[in-house]
Amino acid sequence: MRSTKLFRVAAVTACLGLVAAACGSDDDSSAGDTTAASADSTGTDEPANSGETVGITILGTLKAEIEEPFAEAVEAYNASQSAYELESLPLGGGEFLQTATGLYSSGNAPTIMVMQQEIPEFQDRLLDLAGTAAIEAALPGTLDLATLDDGRIVGAPQTIEAYGLLYNQAVLDEAVGGTFDPASIATRSDLAALFEQIDALDSTQAAIQVSPMDWSLGAHLTNSMYAAQSADRGERLAFMDELKAGSVTLTDDPVFTGWLDTVDLMLEYNQLKSSPLDGDYDPAVLALSSGEVGFWFMGNWAVPNLLEAAPDGSFGILPLPVSDDPADYGNTQVAVGVPAYIVVDAEQSSAEQQAGAIDFINWLTTTDEGKVFYSEKFEFLPAYADMADPTASMNQQIVDYASSGATLEWMNSVYPIDGWPTFGASMQKYISGNIDRDGLAGEFQDYWTTVE
Repeated sequence: MRSTKLFRVAAVTACLGLVAAACGSDDDSSAGDTTAASADSTGTDEPANSGETVGITILGTLKAEIEEPFAEAVEAYNASQSAYELESLPLGGGEFLQTATGLYSSGNAPTIMVMQQEIPEFQDRLLDLAGTAAIEAALPGTLDLATLDDGRIVGAPQTIEAYGLLYNQAVLDEAVGGTFDPASIATRSDLAALFEQIDALDSTQAAIQVSPMDWSLGAHLTNSMYAAQSADRGERLAFMDELKAGSVTLTDDPVFTGWLDTVDLMLEYNQLKSSPLDGDYDPAVLALSSGEVGFWFMGNWAVPNLLEAAPDGSFGILPLPVSDDPADYGNTQVAVGVPAYIVVDAEQSSAEQQAGAIDFINWLTTTDEGKVFYSEKFEFLPAYADMADPTASMNQQIVDYASSGATLEWMNSVYPIDGWPTFGASMQKYISGNIDRDGLAGEFQDYWTTVE
């Protein structure tokens, strides 16, 4: 069974690799050295330090959705050894970039951070993790965005995730009068018919909830448009270059107009139709888990929240079809990628603090105790070798999509750092009726022409 599980998880990362290829102490002598500290690289031997407990910090948690189990993991790690004491620093409601920049400016940089699009801006402040146990265990394709031009590997993959149309299996079964088959949805018209069936049920309030958070709209929902431009990664990147050059009129682009037709369909059946900006993450979890709605556009990071709300529930994920041709690229593929990387400060942290950060990352990703938290309590889809298959049905489904090659690249990973907030603000205007299709297209185009 172990070999079967490893093959299935490896299939996800093999697909990721194909997509990427084809498509402190200020006066410490180690400050500013980006080479990994000469600490234990297994996370199991006795770490080398002065004999006193060394304090290390992480900014926030690995993911907001796992705050409670992550706190348990920190407690378990601290109890597992006496060399280091890990503390989680609150983000304080601010954006990561703003908070991290402020901490660096005050000379209080966290030892560990979680980032992705910020890596280029922080790269000179990040420790090279090459050769550590976590990096050695990372599966193929998961390190691409954390590998710099100079060969340094500055981040360990957080997890593998997918986003799309999350669904409540029981609601969809009731709507179709049997067992819902995900393969039955390959076009926008298929989705519209299913929305109508769900909407007609006495047990539901609406077919779907569309969350108005800027990160969901700006990073994830827009990705479907950019990723569906072509099955060829070079052509997708070329499309972005053409937008930068101002040579694309989005209202004339069939993928953009098809994607926006699908967005309009979602808004037509949206539970929040009368007040589209009033939604939030937690109420949407309750809406889907309780069966108030059949669908929610979100990602599998919601699995722990959904199962906490409905322990016996069964939830799945569908691609977001952007046309009425089932053969069109993007209609039957789910967006799969690495959402973020665990990085270590090399500028303000001492060598012992850096060693402690590495020890924690290795503990979480390579030790038996850490892996229980990672794959079972966090419900992470593993980005590392020798971890069991996920137990949640949605995560198993994502492995199936990846095994068959039915995945889309996370083009939002190559957005400029201010890209998704800008797109998110424009999408909020659109879903609330403050701009029309031409206005949305114009704001997208205007943004791209400012990008160098």
